[in-house]
Amino acid sequence: MQLLYHDENGRITQSQSGAMSPDDLDDLRARGFLFVVEPDGVSMTDNYVVDGHLVPRPVAPIAISRTEIPADKRSKVKIAGLPDPCVVEIDGEPVTVVGGLIELTSDMPATYWVVFDSFPFMPWSAEITAT
Repeated sequence: MQLLYHDENGRITQSQSGAMSPDDLDDLRARGFLFVVEPDGVSMTDNYVVDGHLVPRPVAPIAISRTEIPADKRSKVKIAGLPDPCVVEIDGEPVTVVGGLIELTSDMPATYWVVFDSFPFMPWSAEITAT
């Protein structure tokens, strides 16, 4: 048996394995703990809790047009399918995306790291190189 503790949003925060009696579980509930009981081996990172049930975290339908562009300030990388609105990080800097699409250009050769990590969606990232 595995207890998966979660927050109010369903994010699994902790796991505990081992036998627990019904009284132990009732005590945890009485003390305000939020948890679900699952078989051992359930992934804490690939799942979350909705209405007391463990479900897979959704995967945003993110599509990237390409990962290499010339550093000419005209060529674009298009990242579509992002939740609307959301925040992505480009080299650690947050960028708000509205409409589910972001277009990136560069005027100097560099490598950029784009990260989308917005719960409950599964994280997504890409490396973009401007040459």
